[in-house]
Amino acid sequence: MEIIYLLLFLFIVRSIKNLLFWEYLWQLKNYHIGRFLAHFSTSKGKKLFINPLIKIVILALTLIEFNLFYVLLFIYLIESLEVFKRKVILPQKTSKTIFLSFIIFLIFASFIVFASSIDPFSAFLLILIFDILTPIIVSLIILLFQPITVLLRNRTIRKAIKKRKTLDNLLVIGVTGSYGKSSTKEYLKTLLENDFKVVTTNKNENSEMGISRCILNDINDEHEIFICEMGAYNRGGIKLLTKIAQPKIGVLTGINNQHLATFGSQKNIIKAKFELIDALPLEGLAVLNWDNAYIKENFKSEIANIKYCGDDLWAEEITENSFNLCSPKGCHEIKHKIKGSFNIPNLLGAISVAKKLGMTIEEIQDRVLKIEGGLNIKKRGNFDIIDATYSSNFNGIISHLEELKKWKGSKIIVMPCLIELGKDAKIAHYEIGRKIGEVCDLAIITTNDYKKEIIRGANHSQMKNIIFSDNAEKIYNRINLCDKADSVILLESRVSNKLIKKYE
Repeated sequence: MEIIYLLLFLFIVRSIKNLLFWEYLWQLKNYHIGRFLAHFSTSKGKKLFINPLIKIVILALTLIEFNLFYVLLFIYLIESLEVFKRKVILPQKTSKTIFLSFIIFLIFASFIVFASSIDPFSAFLLILIFDILTPIIVSLIILLFQPITVLLRNRTIRKAIKKRKTLDNLLVIGVTGSYGKSSTKEYLKTLLENDFKVVTTNKNENSEMGISRCILNDINDEHEIFICEMGAYNRGGIKLLTKIAQPKIGVLTGINNQHLATFGSQKNIIKAKFELIDALPLEGLAVLNWDNAYIKENFKSEIANIKYCGDDLWAEEITENSFNLCSPKGCHEIKHKIKGSFNIPNLLGAISVAKKLGMTIEEIQDRVLKIEGGLNIKKRGNFDIIDATYSSNFNGIISHLEELKKWKGSKIIVMPCLIELGKDAKIAHYEIGRKIGEVCDLAIITTNDYKKEIIRGANHSQMKNIIFSDNAEKIYNRINLCDKADSVILLESRVSNKLIKKYE
């Protein structure tokens, strides 16, 4: 009987990590079923099936009278030791995750009490079944309480809409797009905050709850401008955000195939992003990135005031610290400190709004010099490290790779394959591979999802030096072989924290 208690103890230790991981994964995917399921099409997602499959085999063999008790005991011993060797992945602490964790562990504790009260063989089988079904159990608990979450969410949204209606003097600037939203929001804030009382949505909180909480908690009668970043994963999402925030000015930064897997089609993405422009009042202002083909080909609106960045306002002679700001009326030199010329279109969108609000070129120039954004570059020995681990979209990667051309030494990129690109994933990774082959001396790809496409694209540019590895130590050692003056490492998208720390 004592041996079953040892099994239970080891099961508890390793299950704590497992239960928290699945709760974390749901939170990471914003409790969105489409995004959650899309994770299992990736190489990392597929690996999650290996452990349950092993347990299913043990269960099947046990049911046909093979005694594999000690095999499972050994597996749980190894998995329990892993808990102490590696950091447990925790969901971000919120009232929702605290509540869900309480329910999950209450059910788990009840199961342990029951399993410890029955005969060893039945307990052994139940432990195996619970282990195999853990992802489903956690998912069902989360989905079971989603109606309550939806009720609370709708209540918060109604309160935010009610408060927004009382803020008669608040000008709302909505910012959306497949990329460039956060940068444009921050540029706008810097340009406007000296002349207006400005408030913005918090970092990465561009959903209905993030915007509603911002209206309820951060905005008061003294605020004059609310810069509202808007993001969504389905059609109708941006439309809901416009009902909450009621923007009068809308900035559309660009459209690509980001989150194609959840939107279902490129047509749906285009229609979703234009929901911001469609919601503007007739006297509103639409600021559009006219250099983006999807925007240029699909724009239809009755908005009276339209600014086409790339047509009504554009940049010429772009250098690392200046560009000519041009319109049909002429050009003015603008000095800046923004790292990465690909950020200039986002700045043009912000400048268009600033001009509409009465700022002069001289005032704009003064505020632009206060912006110190763009690429996060730090020096480590002979290497410049570009930390773009916040980014995970096709346009961002291509733009960042183009920036690497400025360095004369070794040009290295470390990145995983992109996710949620749906049917466009293969062609997108082929194009990424081709750009890597054009620019880089070494590419280290940390996932294998679109290995063939990346290699095929890179080979198109006669590049052979591509490594597929997620081992931080091996990656670090391989990069050090390229150590020479004026070299650069681009850390793109979600790379290992262990590797990031090596370059801190």
